[in-house]
Amino acid sequence: MRRTDNRDGSTTTTPRRRVAGGLAVLVDTLRIDRGLLAPVVGAVTAVPVITVFAVGLAFANVTGAIAMAIGAQLIAIVSLIAAPRLSIPLALVDAAAMGSAVLLGMSSVSVPWLHVGLLAIWCFGAGLVTIFGKVPAAIGNQSIIAYVVFGRFAGSIPIALHLAGFVVVGCVVEVTALIVLRLPPSLRVQRTKLAAACNAVAELARGAATGSAIAALAVVDDAERALAAPSLFGRTDVRDLRAVLDQVRRVRLELTTIAGLRVRLLERLPASTEELRVTRQAVADVLDEIAVALRTQHSPTWSAATATLEDGLRRLDALDEPRTDVIVGQYVSHLAAIGGQLRSMRLLVNELITDESPRARPMATPSWQRAEAVDWRGGLTVLRDAMRPNSAALRHAVRLALAVPASVLVASWLSLPRGYWLPFSVAVILKPDYSTLLRRGVGRVVGTAIGATVATLVVSLTHPDLAWTAVIVSAFAWAAYSTWSANFSISIGFITALVLTLLSTSLRDPLSTALDRLLDVALGGLIAVIAYLAWPTPSRAGVAEAQRDLFGALDDYLALTMAVVASKPVDPAALTESSRLARVAWARAEAAVGRSIEEPNATRIDPTQGRGLLAVALRILRATHALRIEAERGARVGPDEVMLALAHEFRVALARLTAQLDNETPGPPSDLRRRYGDAKRLLDANGVAPTIASHLDELVNAINTGAHLTGLATLSEPA
Repeated sequence: MRRTDNRDGSTTTTPRRRVAGGLAVLVDTLRIDRGLLAPVVGAVTAVPVITVFAVGLAFANVTGAIAMAIGAQLIAIVSLIAAPRLSIPLALVDAAAMGSAVLLGMSSVSVPWLHVGLLAIWCFGAGLVTIFGKVPAAIGNQSIIAYVVFGRFAGSIPIALHLAGFVVVGCVVEVTALIVLRLPPSLRVQRTKLAAACNAVAELARGAATGSAIAALAVVDDAERALAAPSLFGRTDVRDLRAVLDQVRRVRLELTTIAGLRVRLLERLPASTEELRVTRQAVADVLDEIAVALRTQHSPTWSAATATLEDGLRRLDALDEPRTDVIVGQYVSHLAAIGGQLRSMRLLVNELITDESPRARPMATPSWQRAEAVDWRGGLTVLRDAMRPNSAALRHAVRLALAVPASVLVASWLSLPRGYWLPFSVAVILKPDYSTLLRRGVGRVVGTAIGATVATLVVSLTHPDLAWTAVIVSAFAWAAYSTWSANFSISIGFITALVLTLLSTSLRDPLSTALDRLLDVALGGLIAVIAYLAWPTPSRAGVAEAQRDLFGALDDYLALTMAVVASKPVDPAALTESSRLARVAWARAEAAVGRSIEEPNATRIDPTQGRGLLAVALRILRATHALRIEAERGARVGPDEVMLALAHEFRVALARLTAQLDNETPGPPSDLRRRYGDAKRLLDANGVAPTIASHLDELVNAINTGAHLTGLATLSEPA
């Protein structure tokens, strides 16, 4: 059967076409992004899981071995979600949450109504923490898993403490190993493609004025696709790589504009033509240096090409022609904007190399100062804000609190042999948004089917003893963690095979166990879909509001910081509070954008803009933090009109950005680049630390990049 055309011009999809569509979805579910395979990361992550399991078996404690391995595995998954940097506080919170869940689940299971009631409360809390992002959401899910998996064993409080202790030991071993071994940097393919984009734009700078920019655009778009995988969302290294990509796009656009001006300059032949050519060549050389740094992850000197570019920009600024000739003036203005963007790119690349280069990460435990601080006041503010009927986090929490306990009752009513897998499946499949629920649900069912089949065949055919079981667990763990980012379904398949192999040490019928798990996952997926459809989350829930609040909070924090730089009186408590509110607003915006980009194309936000604005906001926040620290150390200038004008221009630019996000009239374009130039001359004349000018330069670049992403124009840096 084929598609038929109706008289009214519409078409009807036949069953054959629907089957083909279903097969396409299945093929897409199993497609592997080879650029995201991470075999070294998988090996490093698997070592602690294998170690605790083998040690437990060596001491003839099968139950302890399984408990420690499960605890280590759950931490391993959190570390993969939080890659590339493991947050010590969050990892320890995860370990404590799982230990508490095991204790509560085991000690209450003998009183069914209490057990289900505590589970409902626990699920509600786990659902609420999704407001903080992917990692806290994963921790909430881990604790539910620990509750339902270990809660099936009735035991006294001492016995529950004993088993919870094994789980926590597995968690702590995994955390310690990941800290000491340090996950090596990945994203090699993504860095290579971004480096290729830098090289392509460099060739655009060197090329003839009449050359085409289409080839460079294709390479830049290829880098965008490499960084757009949903599994990469929320990674700190990917945020910075995307920020570099945003700057590459802006440089390409500036060079395209300059190409048109170059044609007109050839007719005028002003005295500065050679100076402009040398400076443009320096732009290309700096882009090539950035590409080398991205590929090799070795910190470059930024010497010759950077010095040539900066000297050229200073000489052009001192010429009379940019002031008397409009064309030359526009050309110089665009070159100055490119110079600022390249400085920002160098800063971002240096931060990436410093944070993730193997040479910069010795085999030593990091200091607690480098760990993420836990902002309890900010967390309470975010939770209070989430307690609204249309909040995605609140709706998800309510759905979890009802669906997971209900699945416990369904499993009991159906007398499922391993009923705890039903609430387990509901907890891991049910998501705050419909698109992720379906994608992850289908992926989990497919992966479970594959993993259950593989585990059953391996265990049934080999009948492994304890030593060979440890070897098989090692292979499955390595494969699961290596493919986590490359393909969710396949990774879940290996995790399923890993769990079933672990359990085969205490179960006699692995085939029956595999079939039970597959049935429970399918039924759990059905319950999750029904729970979501009963009270769905509104499309684009909270994204516009979160973005508006974010840039409003950044505006307040930057205004107070600029007042400190300009030696104006500022209440320290107000400055600290504004910093906290900005961090809270960023966390909320990240969670909102993360949910929205998983929605269907018809309802989601523009993912490129959403990710880009998050990167812009993070750059503004970082630069403002750095500016504040320098100012508090004494790097200040008097309340000069030039600095006050720049501070005012910052507020105008951020207000325009907020208005654009609200679909309001944004007002006249800002001229941050010119205001910054005036401020830099003032700072140089007063002998103020050059880092102040550097941070201000980064703020100008970040805000203008935000304007570019939202379609706003600036006077000096047109979008």
